[in-house]
Parts: sequence; structure tokens; C-alpha cells
Amino acid sequence: MEHVEYRPPMENDSNAATAEELEQWNVDVYVERALHGPVFRMAYEHTHTYCEIFYLRSGTCTYTVNKGQWHLEAGDIFIVAPGDPHSTRYEGKTSCERIIVFCMPDVLAALLPDAADEVRSTLLRSGKVILNSDSRRSVDAMINNMLLENDLPQRFSEDILKLESLHLVMLLLRSGIFGYETMSEKEGYSADIERALKYIALNYQQSLTLEEVAGHCNLSSTYFSRKFKLITGRTFKEHLNYIRLRQAKQMLCTTDNTVTKIAMLCGFGSSNYFKDVFKADVGISPREYRKNYRPAHSPAPADRLTGVSCMIILTARKARIYQKCG
Repeated sequence: MEHVEYRPPMENDSNAATAEELEQWNVDVYVERALHGPVFRMAYEHTHTYCEIFYLRSGTCTYTVNKGQWHLEAGDIFIVAPGDPHSTRYEGKTSCERIIVFCMPDVLAALLPDAADEVRSTLLRSGKVILNSDSRRSVDAMINNMLLENDLPQRFSEDILKLESLHLVMLLLRSGIFGYETMSEKEGYSADIERALKYIALNYQQSLTLEEVAGHCNLSSTYFSRKFKLITGRTFKEHLNYIRLRQAKQMLCTTDNTVTKIAMLCGFGSSNYFKDVFKADVGISPREYRKNYRPAHSPAPADRLTGVSCMIILTARKARIYQKCG
């Protein structure tokens, strides 16, 4: 496989090959970066055999997949399943930088046998992924490492790219909110509710209220509450607690923080309220959960691992740990 010389992306230009060329080369993972000027459109709808993990680093764009449209902003990720027709329109007054990780689902799934089905199914279903601020920073750093391995290949670069790609998928599984999990297929996509979901993901640590989030979406509290339940299948409070509890479970498994500190960091306000909500949802107390699911030598959180560290944790035993803590 040939690699182009490393250089910053130029406007309306890519520093990598097309998906069609990748299919001819028969590579497993490739990272493509490009900078597009305002109002630039990939004019044709296209498909390929690779899964596409699309990361918008700066700017805004409209992503069309299977005739449905999604608005993406800086920090957003969209997964396009192999074979799904898609196109992109870049918008706004400034240039947009985007990075695409092309990967083969079966290749990544084979690297983690105990979680192979989950990895594969994640990459075989198109959808937008919402991340919190910490996870966005981790993704950005991870993407930078992958670009260096891709553009300036050294010994083991191809293997490291596979592992880093799997690491990226693991991070999305652990920290991402997938649009198809939070929005009813029957009711369809709602830009207002997606805006609310993103606001909650970025601010769940704060003392959020329904009125605040409704105001962020320019909706009345009553209308927002009704529409949120219709689209997501959860009330605002149920969804907020779902996001906070998921983060709390990860912290119980991967940090030494006290239960009280975790409650505060996850936005619960008081440890007693956190314990009540946790037990009602999980069936056991936070302390019991930590005792049952935390490994004897807890690994560093997956979103803080380097590519080399990723090689260490990619074992069947660790896969089971992350599945329990997710």
C-alpha cells in the first residue's frame, strides 16, 4: 500500500485515496483527511464496501444517508454502514475539516472475540453518535495518532491502525449516544430533540432542568416535554438519569473516586439521591456494583489510553470488563 507524503489538508482537497482505490488495494483500515471550503458538496451519492466513521473536526455540514439528512457540527461523528448510499454538503462561512476512518467491520470484530458481535453490529448500522466533551477530546487525540500512522508509516503501522480503530469503536460504544438508540424509528428524526440530546450529553454534570433544555431548543417546556417523550421513549428526567448513571458505572469500574465524589461529578447533587436512583435502576448499590464488576487491577479508562496501551487491554477478559462497566 502506498502512502502520500504527510501534509496539512488543502481546501477542497484530500490527502488520501478514494474508497474505490482502497477496495482495489484491499487494505483493512485507512484514514482520510480533507479541508473543504464553504458550500462545497460531494455532488454524487455513493456507496462502498468499507464502514465509514466520519468525524467533523471543524465547521458544519449536512450528511445524507439512505435519503435521511442529519446536521453535523464540529465534534460530531457519523457511522456509515457498508453499502449505505451517502453524500455530504459542507455549509457555513468557514472551511470545514473532516476526517474519515475507513475500516472493515469483520476485521475489527475479529480482534476482540468476546465482543465481536457488538463491534460488528455497531459498524453495520448507520447513525449519528453524540459525545460528551471529554470523549470528544479523546477522539480528537486518537484521530491525530491515526493520521500520523497512516501518513507517515513505520514498522507495525498497519497493525496499530487496526488496534486504534478498534479502540475508537470501543470508546464510541462506551461513551457515545447513538441516534438510533435514543430516537424512535417510528417517529423519525427531530432536529430539536437531537439538539437537546447533545446539550444534555455536554452538560449532564450540571444541575440541568427541563426548562433550561427546552429554552436551549427554543421550545416551551410543555411542548418540549411531550415531544421529548414521543421521540426518545423516555421522559427528560429518565434520559438525564440514564446518561448520568452510565457515566457513574464507568467511574465505579475505572476510578478510585468515592461514591460521593462520583455522585457529584455525574450531576446527581447528593450521594443519597444517587444511591437511590442507582439501586432503583441497577438493583444493587453503587458499592456492590463496584465490588462485583471492577477488576482487581483496574485499567485506565479506555478514553485515556494510547495506541500502545490499547494493545495491552485487547484481551477477552478486558472485553468482558468493559461490557459490564458500559
